Amino acid sequence: MEARDIERYLAELGAELKRRGIKQPIRLLLIGGAYMLLREHATRTTDDIDIFWLEGDTFQQLRGILSECVLTITRRYTLRPDWFNYLSQVLMQNDIRIPTGKLWKRYGPLRIYIPPKEYILALKILAGRTKDLADCAILLPQTNVRTRQQAQQLLDQYILPEAQEKNAEQIENSLNKLFPNEAERRE
Repeated sequence: MEARDIERYLAELGAELKRRGIKQPIRLLLIGGAYMLLREHATRTTDDIDIFWLEGDTFQQLRGILSECVLTITRRYTLRPDWFNYLSQVLMQNDIRIPTGKLWKRYGPLRIYIPPKEYILALKILAGRTKDLADCAILLPQTNVRTRQQAQQLLDQYILPEAQEKNAEQIENSLNKLFPNEAERRE
């Protein structure tokens, strides 16, 4: 998916929810590659739209209808079944703190919120894949994070200690690649 595809599918999803009579706002936090394409103009594509629910009660209430609407859009555009991905939150909910974010766009009852760049940076450091580190290279100059210690403070703000411990090797690799001069001094 490219940025324009993401916006089209979110607009279609919002319209489908509205057609089905949903009026209650559904507040979602945009993360991952979709965030990078829409907000940071990354020059890559993404396979899905990763989101976090900002209100767990609403998620429980509307999960069924949302899933039906997602399926409608999946069929309409012949998309991958996992194009709208909220499973990341299920997998990570005990590992992270989720910020409220700022309202970015409205699509019918869908309210898409954007987290601070630093939050995305922390998630990308935690994930540590090649594409995540490329995204870090885009994000780092736009933040006040200049040192490994500042990056660690960012991780401490958003990633819970148990998750940092569980992913210590991956985080270490990410920080070594992002701050190579400091990695050399540590050896």
